[in-house]
Amino acid sequence: MQFGLFLNNGIFEGVDDARALQLTVETTDLAEELGYDELWLTEHHFIEYGVCPSAITVAGFLLGRTNRIRVGTAVTLASLVHPVALAEQVALNDQLSGGRFDLGLGRGGYKLDFDVFNIPPMRWTTEVAATIEAVLQALSNEEARSTNGFFAFEGVPIRPRPLTRPHPPVFVASMSPDTLKLSAAERLPLQFHFGLPAEPRNEIVTSYRDFAEEAGWDGDADHLHTLLCFVDDDEAGARARQVDGLIHSFRTGNHPTLEFRSIPPRDPLADRDERARGIVEQSPIGPPERVAEQLKEFIASTGARKLALYMEADGDPSRVLTSVRRFAEEVIPRLQE
Repeated sequence: MQFGLFLNNGIFEGVDDARALQLTVETTDLAEELGYDELWLTEHHFIEYGVCPSAITVAGFLLGRTNRIRVGTAVTLASLVHPVALAEQVALNDQLSGGRFDLGLGRGGYKLDFDVFNIPPMRWTTEVAATIEAVLQALSNEEARSTNGFFAFEGVPIRPRPLTRPHPPVFVASMSPDTLKLSAAERLPLQFHFGLPAEPRNEIVTSYRDFAEEAGWDGDADHLHTLLCFVDDDEAGARARQVDGLIHSFRTGNHPTLEFRSIPPRDPLADRDERARGIVEQSPIGPPERVAEQLKEFIASTGARKLALYMEADGDPSRVLTSVRRFAEEVIPRLQE
């Protein structure tokens, strides 16, 4: 098992931009000390749900601050960047960190992002597969080429070359059939959002394995499973705070007027409260022994071997850091048994 933390840099009452980013730094220092395997950073623009507009930039900062832990993006918004620039940044982080950087790619879905950055809306429909192909080609070869209509180029030398060969690890957060097929063919593991129940995850993994068999391998990949999680002896109180935190986050970050569309379609804003309650109900929250048992059930049902835990929805930095420590000291040993 690999245990990581999912860092969203969200705004809550009493937590402004500076405090949200500082919590990420404090969590990183603590995670390095406690022996966590990984950190995963989200990326958002123009919303309080998360105030990190460049996950790969913050990843570079945290990699420079640490010596052991891996750091990845969950996700870099593929539709908004040029794949050559992205490949260069990936290679830099890979080289300077000694091979501790992981790239997660997703399409995003906020129309405002495309309007502000003047990105053709059609590019949203072609992602994430087009960027995956271009980034892998740039990182795996001495010269980068692309015939994609949005970013056609040829004979471009990418420097620096990555340290990790054939390329640093790439995780894919898009679940569309075309992207699943490409991910399976390239043996790229998937990323699952913390709001997705176990059964849909299993269905997606089954589709992934079917595509992998077509490509000539068994599809047994270490997919990244992100989960809402919190360690607190008062389970009822902790769950109530997680619900409140998610409701706040959804209302400040997922307003439907900003979206192109969602798969599956999102509920209207008025129904987001129920969605938050549903996520919390299925999440491992409570005393250490209770969290361990819930995680054992999740692992048994999904076969997950790589977890990234989202604890920031509590909204209180001191409680979040306490939960991070208690999970490492009181939950992980129970799971390792």
